[in-house]
Amino acid sequence: METLLTRLLPGGDRPLILPVTGAAAVGGDAFDSGMWPLHRETWLGGNALWSNDPAVAVLAPKAAEDSAHVPFLIDATALQGRVEEIVVTIDYSPFAHGLTFRPGRARPLLGFGVKYESAGALRASARLGDGWHVGAAWVSALGGGCSAPSVAHARPDWQQGFGEMRARIWPETGRLRLKIRHPQETGLADGIPAHFLTGLQLSDGDGVEIAALDLFEPLEENPSLTFLLPPDLAAGEVRISARDNLGNRFSGRVGGQT
Repeated sequence: METLLTRLLPGGDRPLILPVTGAAAVGGDAFDSGMWPLHRETWLGGNALWSNDPAVAVLAPKAAEDSAHVPFLIDATALQGRVEEIVVTIDYSPFAHGLTFRPGRARPLLGFGVKYESAGALRASARLGDGWHVGAAWVSALGGGCSAPSVAHARPDWQQGFGEMRARIWPETGRLRLKIRHPQETGLADGIPAHFLTGLQLSDGDGVEIAALDLFEPLEENPSLTFLLPPDLAAGEVRISARDNLGNRFSGRVGGQT
């Protein structure tokens, strides 16, 4: 069992699937989080079947250099079966639901960055037909990422370029990298209302959905997202559409003849 991209990273030559011991071996929480039972009931369902599964790789720095930008890569390509959705939760965050990713015709891999209010685990729960498969990573952080205003609001011209998208596809690997210019205000900074992306969709050249994201407050400012597409989709045009909580809509396209 092998993931597609993690093997290219430092240490990726070592086996990904390792023996599980301790609390995680019996369906418990290796991080002993007081929030995980509540988050599990809220977003996975109180009676949902779930298990810790190292096949859901969550890659992250051990410590956050910048609590407003903590990068993650979720790689669930080692799971056997079709991944319906991946729910990302952050244990000790005022906005515990980070995002929900529905891979659809894309591979179940997603790169993104979030804001961290305090140290804790970020969990990726992948739903298959037999229940939820959960991976997690702990990040040490000084915090404050959710309650600080965005950098954009320190500039009087922040609206110039608002909603601008930049994207690139590497057809040889299927990697799609996308960046959107958006302040991603959580609403916790004094005098600054919440203003954040709520959804994003990838579609093919015919307008048929490839993958979709439900997005929430913790997503970083000017977010960058990484997807992995199968060869046939990576070789064609991909349309991108997004929206935010104030009703703004954004669109773009990449690949094909562009």
